[in-house]
Amino acid sequence: MGKIFLNNCRLVHDFYQLMQKAITTFFLLLSSLVSFSQNGGQQTFFSLTFPTNSRIGALGGQDLATWNNECAYFFQNPATLDKRNSNSIFFNYTPISGHVQNSVFGISHTVKKIGNLGVGIQFLDYGIFENTSEQGVDLGETFYAKDFAASIGYSNSLTEKMNYGISLKYIYSKIETYKSAGIAADAGLVFQDTATGITAGLDLKNIGTVLSDFTETATSNLPFDLQFGISKKLSHTPFTLFLNLHDLYKFDIRYPRTETETQLIVDSTNLRVKKYTVDKIFLHANFGIQIDFGKNLKLNVGYNHQRRDELGYSVRKGMSGFSFGVQISIKKINLGYSYAVYNISGGQNNLSFSLNINQLVGVRKM
Repeated sequence: MGKIFLNNCRLVHDFYQLMQKAITTFFLLLSSLVSFSQNGGQQTFFSLTFPTNSRIGALGGQDLATWNNECAYFFQNPATLDKRNSNSIFFNYTPISGHVQNSVFGISHTVKKIGNLGVGIQFLDYGIFENTSEQGVDLGETFYAKDFAASIGYSNSLTEKMNYGISLKYIYSKIETYKSAGIAADAGLVFQDTATGITAGLDLKNIGTVLSDFTETATSNLPFDLQFGISKKLSHTPFTLFLNLHDLYKFDIRYPRTETETQLIVDSTNLRVKKYTVDKIFLHANFGIQIDFGKNLKLNVGYNHQRRDELGYSVRKGMSGFSFGVQISIKKINLGYSYAVYNISGGQNNLSFSLNINQLVGVRKM
C-alpha cells in the first residue's frame, strides 16, 4: 500500500510540474496573439463554433479531451496535431435546416525536425434567397449567403505527454453584396497520460480582428472563447467520461430574461433578485460519456446545459440539450453520425468520415 501511495504521489507531482510548464508556455503564446483581439460590437462568423466531427457533436458540441489518430480535432485544439495522426484526412457534413449546410475538410502531416502541420477548410452555405423589397414585393432577383474559413495549424511536443499548438485562420463572409473578412488564431495545449487514462486540453479560440465589416457602421467581432476539457477512461470498463468547459473568461453567460423572471417573491411587499448561481456555473459545462464496444464501435451521449436553457421550450423541454452519436471503424476507415436535440421541433445532424493513410498502407502491405 505504501508503494502504491508513493507512486501516486510521484504521478501527482509530475502532473503538477507539467501543468506549470504548460501554463507558462500557453501564456507566452497568448501574449504573442493578444494584439489581434478586439472588444465590443456583435459577434460574427458563428460557423467557427460548429462541430467539425460527429463525435464532437455527440459530446455536446465541444471536445478538447480527445487526442488520437484523427486530425479532425485540430479545429478544436491545434495542439492535437501529432505524429499519430500524420497523413490523416477527414470530412464532416452538417445539414442544418432548409438548404443550409456546413462542410469541413482537413488533412495533417508531420515533418521531421519541424513539427506537425494541419490544413483545413470550413464552408457554410446558407442557400439562395429571393430578393424582395421592404414591402415583400419580389424584385425578380436572387442572392446567396456563404461563410468560408481556411485554417493552417502547427504543433510540437513540450514533453512526451504534452503538445502545444497554434493555428491561423482567414475568414470570409458574403451576404448578397455585403462582405466581411477577418483573421484569427487559436493557441492550445493537450496532455495525455495513457497509464491513468486522463486526457486534458486547454485552448484559447478565435483571437483576432475583423479586417473589413459588412457596413461602415458595423462593429462586429469574432466568437472569442477560452475552453478547457478533461476526460477519464475508467479502468477495466468500456466507459470514458468527459467534461468540457467553455466561456471561461466570463462567469455570467446566462441569457437575459425579463425582470419578472429574475425576481423571487418573498412576501407580498418585498422582492429579492434571484442570483441563479448554480445555473450560471452549469451553463459553462458540457458532459459526455463514451461506451466502447470493442475497437470498432463506440457510442456517445452528451449533455449541453446552455443549449437546453436557451433553446428548449419552457413548457416542454423534452430532450433539449442531449446529443447522441455512434462511430464505426471499417477496415481502418472511421464513419460517424451524431444527432443533437435543440428542442422538440428538431436538432442537428452530423456525418463524418476519416482515415489515416499510413494505416491503410500498412493494411495493404500485409
